[in-house]
This record gives sequence, C-alpha cells and structure tokens, in this order.
Amino acid sequence: MNKKLKSLSSLLLLVCIVALIVLWQVGLLGLWKDGIAYIANNTEKYSDREGHKIQGRHSLSIDLSDLNSNRGKELYNDGTHKIVVASVEKTINDSITISFRSMGHYSLNGATLISGVRHYTVNNISFASEMSAIMTAEDDSTNYSVSGTGMSGLNYRDGDDFSFSIYPLKTSDGAGKLQITLTNLYLNAWNKK
Repeated sequence: MNKKLKSLSSLLLLVCIVALIVLWQVGLLGLWKDGIAYIANNTEKYSDREGHKIQGRHSLSIDLSDLNSNRGKELYNDGTHKIVVASVEKTINDSITISFRSMGHYSLNGATLISGVRHYTVNNISFASEMSAIMTAEDDSTNYSVSGTGMSGLNYRDGDDFSFSIYPLKTSDGAGKLQITLTNLYLNAWNKK
C-alpha cells in the first residue's frame, strides 16, 4: 500500500511539473500574473502598430458637494473597455484632482485598452507612455483651467490610471456640479505579429 501511494504521489508530482512547464511555455502563467503588461512587453510576438485615437467626446457630471459619490461613474464603456472615475480629491489652491481607471481586455491573442494614455514601444526595446486625452471642465458660468497631472504604466493586470487637475475651482461652498469632457482617448492595441 505504501509503495502504491509513493508511486501515485510521484506520478502526480510529475504531472503537475509538466503542466506548469507547458503553461509557462504557452504564456498562460505570464498572462495570469501580469495581464496586459505581459502582452505589451512581449515585442517579439506582439505589435502595437494598430493603436489609434478614439473619435468623440466623452462627458460626465461631477458632484462637488459629495466628492466620494463620483467614484465608479463611467466615462466610457463599450462592453469590452471601460473608464471609470477612481477618485475625486480636493487639493491645495482651490483645485480638485480627478483620477480615472481604465480597464481593457487581454488573451494570448493580444490585448486592447482604451485609456487617456498611449502606451507604445520604442524600437522594439523600450516602453513609453504619454497622455493623449484632453479634458475640459465647466459649470454654469465658468470654463476652468485643466491640466494632466498623472498617469501610470500598465500597473494593473487589465489596465492603467490617469488624472487631471482642475483649478482654481470657484464655487461658493463646494456645492454644485461640474461638467467634464474628455477627447482624444486612445485605443492601445497589441496584436500577434
């Protein structure tokens, strides 16, 4: 009985080791661990040449009386890709920062991500990112100055994040609504070569 158990255990261990090697060779372990970044960084198998700016204006209303209530509001959703408000925070000098979280799709066939950030390879050896989105902000009486203040690489398995600051925000008591509009969103696309 003991010999059979040892043989069975050895066989099971061997099967597990072979399965892990196969999963690693195929790329499933890297995809599971790193998501879109695994595809984007694999410049021998995937190309980012199909990326392009998305046409259109994407708007939503920001509630200034309850900044936390804006979390999760969708700026963009096509059923595969999504951009949501991650946070809205008051900062110094009567300004606010709005952070967005972008989520895309990935598989061994490639990956896509619609974001305010363009991610691309340079000479097939290095990786770069640049803000592509432009944001405007207005209320009933004022158009505000807006600047891009942050962006990440592909830090999440399914995407990235980026942010804008609006200043100076001239509301009497922090109440009211602010209409924001983003243009020049970017479809990052990595396809098999």
